[in-house]
This record gives sequence, C-alpha cells and structure tokens, in this order.
Amino acid sequence: MCPRLLLALSLLSFATNIPAAPQSGDVAGEPGPLQQLPYTPSLDLASMDRSANACDDFYQYSCGGWMAHNPIPPDQASWSVYGKLYQNNQRFLWGILSDLASRSDRSGNQQKIGDYFASCMSEAEIEQRGVTPLGPTLAAIDALKSVNELPVLLAQLQLDNTGDGFLFGFSSGQDFADSQAVIAFATAGGLGMPDRDYSTSTAISGRCRCGSNTVSTWHAPLCCSERPPP
Repeated sequence: MCPRLLLALSLLSFATNIPAAPQSGDVAGEPGPLQQLPYTPSLDLASMDRSANACDDFYQYSCGGWMAHNPIPPDQASWSVYGKLYQNNQRFLWGILSDLASRSDRSGNQQKIGDYFASCMSEAEIEQRGVTPLGPTLAAIDALKSVNELPVLLAQLQLDNTGDGFLFGFSSGQDFADSQAVIAFATAGGLGMPDRDYSTSTAISGRCRCGSNTVSTWHAPLCCSERPPP
C-alpha cells in the first residue's frame, strides 16, 4: 500500500475515533449526564449475598449482591466499583458542562466553557462537515511527489497533533539503568490495537486479556479487588 494512502487512512481513523455524543438523560439503557452523584454507603449491605455460606465462599458472600446488580456493561471488558465510580464522575462532569452550555445567566468563564463544550458536542454540525476539516492535510498528502518528501510532512503532522501522540509519543521517565536520572522516552503512536484474537477468539470467552496476561472479567468491589481463579 502506498505511503500516501496509508497517511490518508491514518488521518481518517484518527479523526473518526470520537464517540458520538449521547443524548441527555438515560435513553434506551445509555447513560446520560448526572445532576448529582449517586450516594452509596461505605458499608452497603445490599452488596452482600447472605444466601451464600461465608465459610464456603466468602467472596460471593461479601460481593455477590454487587455483582448481581452490576453486570458488566456491553462496552466494557471488566467492571468494578472503581470503574463505576469513574463513569459516574464523568457523567456528573457531563451534567455540569451541559448545564453551562444551555444557561443564559453565565459568567464570562462559564460561557467559554459552555460554548466550547457545545461546539464539541454538536453532532449534527460534525456530521454535516464530514471530512472537510481534513481537506488541507489530505491535499498535502496528495501533493507528495516522492517518498523523499514524506519526512517533512510527517514532522508537520506530528507538530499539529503533538498532544495526541499521532505518530510518535514523547515523555520523560525514570532511567531503567539509573534511578537517580530522568530521561526522555520516545514511543510509537497509532491506534495500539491488540492481537486479532482479542476480538475473534472464543477460547477466552468469559475472560478478558490485559496486556500479555489473562485476567478475570470480574473485579471485586472494595476489599474484594480481585477474585482468585477457580
């Protein structure tokens, strides 16, 4: 495949890898913005399964109720109280931003935040514009005359998308050979997709892959952070 086509496909995949904006409120099971965070007591007796014998299966006794009432969402590989807390916090922030986007009695800073959020969430306008915002970059790719011109374009694309690790990522970290030194790290960008078997193999049904390790799809709440394998 020619470099020109590869670049164009990379740009399109990068630009379209943005989730569609959900509608306000929970519609057809889809989570919507929250106006306040739901309250859960630190010791939630409903999260227990008192029908289980604590001497036989203490995990089920302690966490069975929570697992029964919190099935793994279809868009998640695993689920836990921490994952649920993170999602609820995101939905709460979503509610704050949605409110700022629609209110008329806003301060100057609130207006900037609300208008910026609304512009990013205007799905109809985004669909209408399509790939038009990518026009100049696609034209630059199309104007390439030889492979020798590719490094200049790649450098410009990296600068234009430096905060997103478009082609390369740069950061600082501890030197593996000298714990007293902090050195620069360069990493590959891109989608970082896992092995094809992650999506197609039935051999890992009921479990999920995390890096090179196989981990349980259930993460226990609170102290039951990981259920031992059967």
